[in-house]
Amino acid sequence: MLDLPGVTLLAIDTANHALALRALARSRESIRFARTLFLTDAVPHGVPAPADIDVEPIGPLGARDAYSRFVLKELPRFVATPHVLLVQWDGYAVNPEAWDPAFLECDYIGAQWFWQPAGFRVGNGGFSLRSRRLLDALQDPRIELRDVEDLTICHAFRPLLERDYAIRFASETLADRFAFEAAHPIGVPFGFHGLFNFARMVPADELTAMAGMFSAAIVRSPQCSQLIRNCIANGKWAAAVALAQRRREALPDDGEARVLLEQSEAGASAAPAAGRNDPCPCGSGKRYKHCHGALGAVVAQPSPDALVQRALAAHRRGALDDAERDYRAALGEAPEHPLALHYLGVVLYQRGRAADALPLLERTAALRPQEPEFHNNLGLALAELDRPEDAIAAFRRTLAQNAKHASAWSNLGLALTACNALPAAIDALRRAVALAPDYGEAHWNLALALLAHGEFTEGWREYEWRLRLPAFAGRAPPPGPRWAGAAIPGQTLLVTAEQGLGDTLHFARFARMLAERGMRVVMQAPRTLSNLLATVPGVARVVAVDHPVPPFDAQIPLLSLPGALAIDAATMAGEVPYLTVDAKRRAAVVEEVEQIAGASLRVGLAWAGARTNANDRRRSCPLATLASLLPVPGVAWFSLQKDDADDIAAVPASARLARLEARNDFDGAAALVSVLDVVVTVDTSIAHLAGALG
Repeated sequence: MLDLPGVTLLAIDTANHALALRALARSRESIRFARTLFLTDAVPHGVPAPADIDVEPIGPLGARDAYSRFVLKELPRFVATPHVLLVQWDGYAVNPEAWDPAFLECDYIGAQWFWQPAGFRVGNGGFSLRSRRLLDALQDPRIELRDVEDLTICHAFRPLLERDYAIRFASETLADRFAFEAAHPIGVPFGFHGLFNFARMVPADELTAMAGMFSAAIVRSPQCSQLIRNCIANGKWAAAVALAQRRREALPDDGEARVLLEQSEAGASAAPAAGRNDPCPCGSGKRYKHCHGALGAVVAQPSPDALVQRALAAHRRGALDDAERDYRAALGEAPEHPLALHYLGVVLYQRGRAADALPLLERTAALRPQEPEFHNNLGLALAELDRPEDAIAAFRRTLAQNAKHASAWSNLGLALTACNALPAAIDALRRAVALAPDYGEAHWNLALALLAHGEFTEGWREYEWRLRLPAFAGRAPPPGPRWAGAAIPGQTLLVTAEQGLGDTLHFARFARMLAERGMRVVMQAPRTLSNLLATVPGVARVVAVDHPVPPFDAQIPLLSLPGALAIDAATMAGEVPYLTVDAKRRAAVVEEVEQIAGASLRVGLAWAGARTNANDRRRSCPLATLASLLPVPGVAWFSLQKDDADDIAAVPASARLARLEARNDFDGAAALVSVLDVVVTVDTSIAHLAGALG
């Protein structure tokens, strides 16, 4: 018997009384709680409530929002223990052996929502453990119901709860060990939620009998439809028929309900026959002749190997949800299945959950040390988690077993580049492209390593491979001949901006060299930069990307100019400044800055780049990290950050940051930067703007 003296077991239900009491009873089968509490309007006649379950009256909860508001705001007056395990009628504890004391170190833990963004996937409230600290924090009047209560807590107000109350949400890995709902479990977690999971968690005979307990609202629900499908998939024909009959009665005009009943009855009649005196295949415990008569034995569900093969096929076609579902189903039957473990880890990595993927990938690399792909995928997760030295070791283990693994050579090169071991990185990447000459990503990675190492001729040549990669496809250039580098005086060259705003500001300086060779340069660029780029020496005209381009003789992508111009270390340095700020805009900013700064050192600060950038976590930093600098005497701080209100509100010291309106567009930002003494930035567009202004 598992003892949980600091946990109240709680169900709240005013519609499905018998089912809620069943969930409480199931959760207590091998667990001793401090208290078991049922909050309801009234237990109907004929529904027995055990004497040791405390029943406390509440008003009827007639709708989902009423239940959610109650759970969000009313629980503190009922719960005195440090934690409460909240269950609903369709979820309960199933595996006391899976209990981990680490669960009690969390203020909230529930099954994952794998479809939510990273950092917001924990979790489902239908079977959830919550601390009294959380219940009290939810009384904050700023926290109001948004959709349902678990989304309100775990999504809408999670940042507030973490910031203002230090509420601790479980990690996704711990949540997977606690419960499952929409994804198949790894092994058997502590509990589960979801009517559709009854096909897995409820014995066949009991599930068949339960069909009569379900209300009309339940049998009409999408969850019941999925439960019937799951029963069909698992060969629980008696339960499938009983549930499908109820759904058909509740939805007589529904075509899907009709089809599900037909499939259930067809599966039941096609199942292998049982002898009249044999136990009924439905699992009722009765003899066949006394139960379902013509119904045959339950068809076995697919083997773990069959499930994995089906998952791999889904994985190859990019159906990650289907693949994850079958990998988890296989692990439910065979928890150490190496392929299911490994490729579930790969799915998690592909979903941006490298920390969750890592233990699975490490486990399978240990189970199958002779499998090179297992080490390669482990290396990818390690690299994503900023452990390049460990990633290098994993990639080298791959290559020790398969020296012709081109992607492992490329991955090794990237990891070596991250450690600034550029000669070794270049060697690895050259091996990758030698093995796979059309491997565009390896050429691109080689280009970056070569350019960082100062090997410009080969680096610019390899850099052209970016134009073959979907990630850099961008807007197609206007039709016309590509410029090869031979200057013909009088010709018009269309130069098309690409990649980020910082790249455009950085590479625009090469227009001067083109003009010096007698060419007329028309720059096609984002509208936000049009005014500034028009001041670059050598740029005759700027056309916004959404406008028609004038006639031209040849065109070239902006970042191909250094290669076409044979730029090397000797010719790279350009004259600065090469941008000019609008005089009126600058004069207005000067007046504002002088009023704020006086004789102080004037410092501009940008602490975050685009949040959508895949590399943002490696460059942006919390404003709080810099808070100790802001009170330094003799320094006037100016924000160069757009959309900074939330960050500044969270850091009291940042009240010293001046927030001029000019920072919100590039022309204004240029005027502001030109007046400052120092710029501190993690964002390349601000860095290149400052550089271009000298």
